Amino acid sequence: MTSMKGSGPLSRLVMARKVKRFAETEFARLLRALMRTATKLKMAVIRGKCRVVLVGLVLASHSFASEAPKVVLFTGADPIQPAALVQIQAIRNALEASTSQGTEVFLETLDGFRFGSENLAPEFLALMQKKYAHQHVDLVIGLGNYAADFTIRHHSEVWPDARVLLSSVPEDWLSRHALPAGFSTVPYRVDVTKTLAIAEALQPDARSLVVVGGNADVDLRFVDQVITAAEKDKKRWSSIEAWTGFSLKELQRRLSSLDSDTAVVYTTMYRDRDGRRYFPYQVVAPMVQASRVPIYGWYSVYLEYGLTAGAVYDMEENGRKTGEIAASILRGGVDMPELPALPERCVANLTELDRLSLSVSRLPGTCRFVNPPPSVFREYRGTVLTLLGVMLAQSATIAALLAQRRKRRRAEAEAGERRNELARAARLATVGELSASIAHEVGQPLGAILSNTDAADLLLTSPNTSADELHEILADVRRDALRANEVVVRLRALLAKHSVSFNAVNLNKTLQQSLPLIEPEARRRGIVVQMHLAEANGEIFGDHVQVQQIVLNLALNAMDAMQSTVPDERVLSISTRSVARRIELTVADRGHGLSEDAGRRLFEPFYTTKAHGMGLGLSIVRTIVEAHHGQVHAAARDGGGTVFIVTLPLLETICEKGVPGCSSGTIDRSGTGAGGTATP
Repeated sequence: MTSMKGSGPLSRLVMARKVKRFAETEFARLLRALMRTATKLKMAVIRGKCRVVLVGLVLASHSFASEAPKVVLFTGADPIQPAALVQIQAIRNALEASTSQGTEVFLETLDGFRFGSENLAPEFLALMQKKYAHQHVDLVIGLGNYAADFTIRHHSEVWPDARVLLSSVPEDWLSRHALPAGFSTVPYRVDVTKTLAIAEALQPDARSLVVVGGNADVDLRFVDQVITAAEKDKKRWSSIEAWTGFSLKELQRRLSSLDSDTAVVYTTMYRDRDGRRYFPYQVVAPMVQASRVPIYGWYSVYLEYGLTAGAVYDMEENGRKTGEIAASILRGGVDMPELPALPERCVANLTELDRLSLSVSRLPGTCRFVNPPPSVFREYRGTVLTLLGVMLAQSATIAALLAQRRKRRRAEAEAGERRNELARAARLATVGELSASIAHEVGQPLGAILSNTDAADLLLTSPNTSADELHEILADVRRDALRANEVVVRLRALLAKHSVSFNAVNLNKTLQQSLPLIEPEARRRGIVVQMHLAEANGEIFGDHVQVQQIVLNLALNAMDAMQSTVPDERVLSISTRSVARRIELTVADRGHGLSEDAGRRLFEPFYTTKAHGMGLGLSIVRTIVEAHHGQVHAAARDGGGTVFIVTLPLLETICEKGVPGCSSGTIDRSGTGAGGTATP
C-alpha cells in the first residue's frame, strides 16, 4: 500500500476511501466464507465426525477459490463499431478458453471518439463509482486512448484493487503518459511509412498525395501523422493535400475527379465539419465507389468495404493477444509492464487491384490477399465441389462400366470362338457318323470312272474304234467325276474352319444343298427321306454353314432314334412353312419317342440317351438357333416318334429390330444360302 507521508488532505481522503472500500469488500467476502464454514461445521458436529474442523476449512477455502474472476472490459469507442466489436469478441473467446471456472465480464463504453471525454468524464466517473461500489473486480481491460486515459486517472477511485491491462493504444500516446504501478499494455504501432511504401509500389508514377480524414481530434491527429511522414520524402511527393472534415458527398465529388497520378490515404472519420458523426468504416464503401484511384489505409476492417491495400493492423489478432495476456494475469502471472507492439502486415484487396488494373507483382512476396474477384467456384464452393464429386463418381462409374463392357465383350468373343470350335468339332463328329455313306457316295462315281476308263481302253485297242462311243465314255467319266467332286466340295465346306458371317440365307435352298449329305446315310440305314418345303422362299439372317449343321444334327438324331423301328415305318420328314413373319423348320421321325425326363433335359450339354453319344449335338443345335434369334423345342409325335421344331425370324423382322449388320445396304445375297450351288 502506498505511503501517505507528505501527501495533502485530498490525497489522504482518497487513500482513506480506498482503504475503507477495500476493508468493506474484504470483510464482506470473509464474512460470507465464515458463515458457510460455520454451517458446515454445525452439520459435522451433529453427525459426530472427528475431522470436522479440517473438512470445514477445506470447503471454505475451495468455495472462496472457485468464484469466477470478474473482468471489466472498458472500450473508448462504441462497442458495435466493427473494429471494437471484433476485439471484444476475440478477448471474450480467449478468456473463456483459458479459465476453467469461466469469467464474468462487464462491458463499459465511453464513446470518446465521437463525443469526446472531457464533458462526460465527471458524470461517467460518478456512474462507475456507484455501479462498482460493492463489486469486486479482478482485472480492467481498457481498449483505446479514451479508455486508457480514463483508467489512468480514475482507476483508484473506481477499481482500486484491480489489475489493469491497456490495449489498442498507440505507442506514441503511451510514450507521453506515465503509467501507474500494476498496469500492463498491449500497444499497437501505426507505421504510416509502410502504407505509403505500398502506395508507391502500386503507383510508381503517382506524384500527388491526398490524405482524407474527419474533423474529430483523433481524425486530425492521424491526418497530421500521415502528412508528416510523407513530407520526409519530398522527392517522391510533389503535392500533398489534406481533405479533412468534408461531407461524404463532397468527398465523393472530389474523389471522382482524381486521375492515376494521385494516391489517396484514408485515416479515420468520426465527425465532419457539419457535426455529422460516423463510424470510420461507414465512409469507405461510398468513397471506393466514387474513386477512380486506389485508397490506402491501415485498419483491416476497411478492406472488407473496398480499401485497396495497406500495412494493416489486425484488430482480431490484437483482441486475441489481449485476451491471452488477460487470462495469464488472472491466473497469477507476473507483471508485464509493456509488451511489444503487434506487427503491421501488408494486405491487398484483389477485387480492387483487378478493378483498377494494378499489378500484384509489385507488392512484397509476404503480402496477403483478400476479397478475390467473384467466381462461380468462390461463390458456390460447396455446390461446385459437390457437383465435381458427383461428376468424378459418375466418370469413375462410367469408366468401370466401360471396362466391364470390354471384359464382357472379350469374354463373349472368347465364348463365341469356343462355341464355334465346339460346333466344328461336332461337324467333324457328324461327318464321322456319315463316313460310311460318304465313302459309298464317293466310291460309286470313282468305280464308274474306272469302268468307263477300261471300256475306253478296249475301244482304243479295237480295229473298229468308234469316235462317238469314245465321246460317250468321256461324258460318263466327266459326269461321275463332277458327282464325286460335289461330295468332296460339300464335305470341305462343312468341315472347313471359318469365321461366322451372318448374311441373307435362303432356308429352303440350304435344306436342298444338305439333302445329298443326308440321303446316302438314310439309304444305308433303310430310311426314307421326305422333304416338303414352303412355296415362299423366305430368307433368314444367319450363317449358311451353321444353319446346315442344324439340319444335319437333327436329321442324324432322328435316324439314330429309328434304329429299332421296323423298316417299313422308318421315315424321316423335313419340312418348312411360314408362320407370322417367321419360318418354321420341322424334323420328325418315327423313333422311340421321348421320356418325361428326356423331354426336360434334352438340350442340356452332355445329356444323352445313346449308349455311345456325347450329348453335344442337340445342345449345339440350341446354341446355334438362339444365336440366330430363334427357338427350338421337341415334342412327341402323333402315332409315335419325336418332332423337333425350329422357329427362325425372317430377314425383314431382324432388320426392323436394328440388329447390327442387318440392313438393306449391307446384306450379302451372293452366297450359297441366297441361291445357286456355290459353297462358302
